[in-house]
Amino acid sequence: MKKLVLALVSSVLFAIPAQAQLSGGILLGGGYLEDPGEGFGFAQIRGTFYEDDSFAHTVFLEILGFEDDATVFFSNGAGTFRADGDITFVNVTVNYELEAKLFGPISAYAGGGLGVEIVSLDSRFNFDIDSDTNFLAQFFAGVRADFGNGFHLQAGVRYLIRDDFSLLGDEFVTEDSFGYEIGAGFQF
Repeated sequence: MKKLVLALVSSVLFAIPAQAQLSGGILLGGGYLEDPGEGFGFAQIRGTFYEDDSFAHTVFLEILGFEDDATVFFSNGAGTFRADGDITFVNVTVNYELEAKLFGPISAYAGGGLGVEIVSLDSRFNFDIDSDTNFLAQFFAGVRADFGNGFHLQAGVRYLIRDDFSLLGDEFVTEDSFGYEIGAGFQF
């Protein structure tokens, strides 16, 4: 098995032409998730490890976040109390992207990633009530326009595969969700 992995890695490294260069970048954006019907924001730290006139291969770390309103009921010996709060979702993923250059400054991209979703329930008084961490996977695709000097805009769609989470002893069923987004980035 080690020999097979070594042979694959070696063949990829020797196939990369000498003119290929490493480059980095950042991308910021936002969009809308169908479930739970909330807006989200995201930030990516990107590293392109191979690029030629037709394709680019990029890996990136992404942090995506959104909030939803929550009403929580607590019971103790004196009765039941109601508290309003927020459920905060923070997704941290490592992703791979393949970009195909179509014509002029226009390209198409697609990829996927794996990571975790950190779910926390906070009161309106800013104290943490409970939290959970779960598996997350995503697939994404879209189009990108390069405006020169490393600046680009993109529009895309993503599909989030999310695990159920547990807060205050209750299990919450989480639906997988489509997200629609726009972003702006700078490559250096």
